Amino acid sequence: MLLRKGRATPHKPRTARVHAFERGVDDTRALLMAAARDVFLEVGPVSFSLREVARRVGVSAAAVYRHFEDKEALLFAACTQGFQVFSSYLVRALREPTPRERLLRAGELYRQFALENPLDYRFIFMSQAEAVNALPNDEGDCVEGLPQDTTFRFLVDRVNECMQAGVLAAEEPERVAVVIWAHVHGLISLRLSGHLAALGDDPAFSAFYQASVARLLRALGG
Repeated sequence: MLLRKGRATPHKPRTARVHAFERGVDDTRALLMAAARDVFLEVGPVSFSLREVARRVGVSAAAVYRHFEDKEALLFAACTQGFQVFSSYLVRALREPTPRERLLRAGELYRQFALENPLDYRFIFMSQAEAVNALPNDEGDCVEGLPQDTTFRFLVDRVNECMQAGVLAAEEPERVAVVIWAHVHGLISLRLSGHLAALGDDPAFSAFYQASVARLLRALGG
């Protein structure tokens, strides 16, 4: 889920370079992306350096450039990888039989992704978007439908089908999706930053979270 600055509809496809999987090469890429995420979370955008990323992976700083054009490209790739993992959680909601259950399940899977992948969640949702998700100026073979765009579209589609089924009041689906996203993101961010520790352990927080999301949907039902 990600909103684009200055856009009313956040799901316009973007493009990214495609490369064929190569054993060894892609293993190193994955290590570089994970290290980039960790370094960024520790030091922030100002102190982030490819030299430190390379040191943690055990390669030379020059070797990073065999895989990524610059630090912006590396951070974008790490962000895209995080959204790919997030997307793999969300699609499980489609197994549910009704629009309301699919929307509730999507909210639950959002929580599950965040608690099981807190570093990815902090990186893609709690970092400055322009610092980690600026599309590089790639050329060559491209694809559309990056997960940064499709995850928010997934929520909009769940909201829209709930409106058509009469579960939610008929409004602009994108705006209602933002309201829901803001609600679940707020709860998750407070939890990860320790501000909801008084709720108890993770199962206790999950119960509180589920009840809160259900209450929100009832309010949005008009």
